[in-house]
Order: sequence, then C-alpha cells, then structure tokens
Amino acid sequence: MTIIKKGVMPDGTNIQIEDWHDNYDFMPRASTIASYPISKTTKEGSFAPKAGEQYRFAFDFEDTDSALMAFEALISGSKVLADYRDKIDNSKYADCV
Repeated sequence: MTIIKKGVMPDGTNIQIEDWHDNYDFMPRASTIASYPISKTTKEGSFAPKAGEQYRFAFDFEDTDSALMAFEALISGSKVLADYRDKIDNSKYADCV
C-alpha cells in the first residue's frame, strides 16, 4: 500500500488517499480514502468501532479521479464522510460516520 496524499478535514479528521493496486491488482490505482474520525456509534466485536473513539474507515471509489474529487470535497468541507456512506468498505459500519 502506498499513501498518495494526506489531508485534514475541517473537523480535524485525518484522511488520506491510498493505492492498494500493487497489493491487490483487482483494485483501481489510488481509489481508496482512509479516514480516522471519532465513531458515532458502537458495534459489537473486539475490533469494531466504539462510539466516541477514533476508528479507521475506508471508502472505495471506482477510480483515481473519483477518489481525488471526494478527497478535495472532504478537505474543503463541502462534503462530510456520511455523504460517502455508499462507498464505505464495510456497510455495517455506515452509521458510524
């Protein structure tokens, strides 16, 4: 995995564009946004998100351009992570962001 670009959202959440293609060739290049917000809800399980605690959520986009557009929208504050719930890599965690 290669980190392509890092940034901070207006609410202080760190995000980054990641390229997993060299590890998993079925994934498009630089198409994942990883985020580290405070979870809004608690899920069951030892490694699951807990309300009020920071957690890593990943969002998978169709291509590099889509990921970059979402990254810029998140950094500028014109979008929030919840706007991309349909892209979250684990749909059972969608209500956490």
